[in-house]
Amino acid sequence: MAGETLYRDFVFPSFEDGMELIDRIAAEAVDYGRHPDLSISAGHVRVSIRNPNHAGLTQAETRLAQKVNAVVGP
Repeated sequence: MAGETLYRDFVFPSFEDGMELIDRIAAEAVDYGRHPDLSISAGHVRVSIRNPNHAGLTQAETRLAQKVNAVVGP
């Protein structure tokens, strides 16, 4: 967590592996109706979750983080 943003970084052997993760996270986020910030560079993916209204983190952001963790695993 950094300030009012939850984030998690992942490292993969290839860009394609990172894109596969982004696709899985995006599908879950669309179903949930909230959208994390996703960035990819070579084999590195960063998922950032923040409140779009800048009102601090709420249960919705925490729940989205749990959904991302469920997609990714420990």
